Amino acid sequence: MVPDCMRPASIAEALGGSPQRVLVVGSRALEHQPLWSGSGAEVRIAHDSARLPEGSGPWDVVILDGALERERWDRWYLQRLHREIRSGGLLLLRVDHLFDLGTTEGLAYVASRVARQLGRRFERRGALPAADRSAFRGRRYAPAALTAMVAGLAFEPGIAHVEGHGWPGLSASSLGPLTRRTARFVVLSARRAPSLWGAARPFPEPAATRARFAASHAAALAARDEWAARRGEATAPRALDIADLARRGVLVLSPHPDDEVIGCGGTLLDVSAQGGAITIVQVTDGSDSAAFIDEPDSVRRQVRLDEAARVARGLGARELVCLRADNRALRATPELSARVRDVLEHTRPGTVFAPSFTDIHPDHQTVLRLLAEALAELPRPLPDVALYEVWSLVAPTHVHDVNGRMAGIEALLLDYETALKIDDYVHLVAERLLYNSLEHRGQPGYAEVFEIVPAERFLALASAHLGSAGRS
Repeated sequence: MVPDCMRPASIAEALGGSPQRVLVVGSRALEHQPLWSGSGAEVRIAHDSARLPEGSGPWDVVILDGALERERWDRWYLQRLHREIRSGGLLLLRVDHLFDLGTTEGLAYVASRVARQLGRRFERRGALPAADRSAFRGRRYAPAALTAMVAGLAFEPGIAHVEGHGWPGLSASSLGPLTRRTARFVVLSARRAPSLWGAARPFPEPAATRARFAASHAAALAARDEWAARRGEATAPRALDIADLARRGVLVLSPHPDDEVIGCGGTLLDVSAQGGAITIVQVTDGSDSAAFIDEPDSVRRQVRLDEAARVARGLGARELVCLRADNRALRATPELSARVRDVLEHTRPGTVFAPSFTDIHPDHQTVLRLLAEALAELPRPLPDVALYEVWSLVAPTHVHDVNGRMAGIEALLLDYETALKIDDYVHLVAERLLYNSLEHRGQPGYAEVFEIVPAERFLALASAHLGSAGRS
């Protein structure tokens, strides 16, 4: 039976009027079809969630009934749907309950989940996110976890409720509190809000926002402050001179496709708008992404570079250079260092953007070594080096307001679909840039920050931080 909140009358009441366009997706989608007969609405039924009709929105209502639990990349699936629902429209979900103990399928899932959790207790875990590479056989949801995921994607969820049970001969009322813990389904209604804070979606309270960010990024803040103390230059960050960057030209060293947008996407958009020459160097092929499950090498080593080409066009870059280093075995070899040097010599940028010394990703440290080796062999004058944030926070010398570029940053990140399957970089970046604005500009907004140093200073810092700048 279709839940009350998914019926046309309830939906019309929630919207304040009858919906004009309705999309129903999932294994139980056909149950909804007769309910909309004669409603006058355009209703599209998609039994197979893999055939999500992207670009066909905006929809007033999207109903997922037996769809989300069959999607390996469920958060990414909802993030794509967010773009297809009109502002203020509704997302309605009915999914299998995590602890459904009244059906054979539910009991089997609980047993397999317990086994996986026991196995993971003995696995080594790193600081960088990773996805489950095991075979995907579907998932189930607890109400709180489902609500949190939906809310994190800029939907405004209502209260998740549960329905149905598989206990033969027993009524829901006779089970009492056990019904909620062992129900068959979780049902949730959520309203689409703007994906980013700003004019249409108020910024969160500043003090609480800074406190939450500081608590969840304590290690990165400690590393930033330790680096600042070692650097010994405690000055307030200055505003970035975009006109000067544009006049002199910039080159971006991106360890993996998407790092250039995460670290300095808004700044690059502003440089491009002023006619500045931008060269993007993608060092690796990005083939180590956990989003690649069964793909052959020919696919793994090309997909993310194709995404990088689309993003480079979106940034207005004049040149994209793909060094195609193997993401699964990146080392600072003499050959790779020479290729970085050749690009620098060819383009002669005024500023090189690169990851920061505080970045925890080993590939990012390798790229810093490649840059140091290349700069050491170039004739003078040398470019400045602007260190950006990805898996780190920098002790900034410069700050740049990117309020007007957030929609562009979001669009560029969404073009990196492979990376977005693993983590929600759109909102991770937005949270960090909001913190930067509060911390370094004293007001809500979005700000990219950089540690910019002359090349000679960079080489001295690299020698101290990385050891000898010699090849590894």
